[in-house]
Amino acid sequence: MKPRVSIILTTKNNEHIIERCLRSVAEQTYPYIELIVVDNFSIDQTLTIAQRFTKKTYSHGPERSAQRNYGFRHAQGDYLFFIDSDMELQRDTVQKCMHITKQGHGALIVDEQFIGRGYWSQCKALEKRCYTGTQDAEAARFVKKTLFLKIKGYDELLTGPEDLDLHKRLMPLTSLGRASGIIHHDDYLTFSSLLKKRFYYSRSLRRYFAKHPQAKQQEFRFIRVAFLKRWKILAADPFHSLGLIFLRVGEGFATILALLRTR
Repeated sequence: MKPRVSIILTTKNNEHIIERCLRSVAEQTYPYIELIVVDNFSIDQTLTIAQRFTKKTYSHGPERSAQRNYGFRHAQGDYLFFIDSDMELQRDTVQKCMHITKQGHGALIVDEQFIGRGYWSQCKALEKRCYTGTQDAEAARFVKKTLFLKIKGYDELLTGPEDLDLHKRLMPLTSLGRASGIIHHDDYLTFSSLLKKRFYYSRSLRRYFAKHPQAKQQEFRFIRVAFLKRWKILAADPFHSLGLIFLRVGEGFATILALLRTR
């Protein structure tokens, strides 16, 4: 019997995008998959849509980390694959992940192709493209279940840096591999919504820094390592690179404000 993969999708009021994600899971070439959807008490049709694709739909909160751990507790698979509703899997994504795990890797970073519609979405997509392959701001999302259990899952007191925290706790325990096959859709984000999101996610940074003191310098570095490694990507798109600089300044202020509010 081939290993089974539990795909755990967390949602909240995502009726406008979730079907694309769910359909991409249903069309995977790897046959041994179970889909688990953990919804954070949506007030739209998110859960109703999800129930057309899987019987394993649950309501749980209060945040993404808790939702993912809850999904894990209902998972029957040998591997866990954590995805978000704004993602779309290529048809062979899980197949490629399983092939890479045969090389002895217990966890995988899955490279994402970022697509943005609207100016600020394209600025953010440009930033994320710079990170791909650099191990800067990247985190494993495909994990062997026994390893996930060993590190006791996501830290439910973190919202925002929980992915990086999980990744750092996995690193001493296993070889980390890399696969590809996620399309990440960032559609029509606004400057204000991005700043609000950064403020919200930065509220738990103090706990993250307490657990990983070495990460503090990197998080506050305006020119990240990835930007230096991927300078050609930025140079090729000066129009959105300029917006990215402006966005980075705004997000920096949002982060500082969040840290001051959570003293």
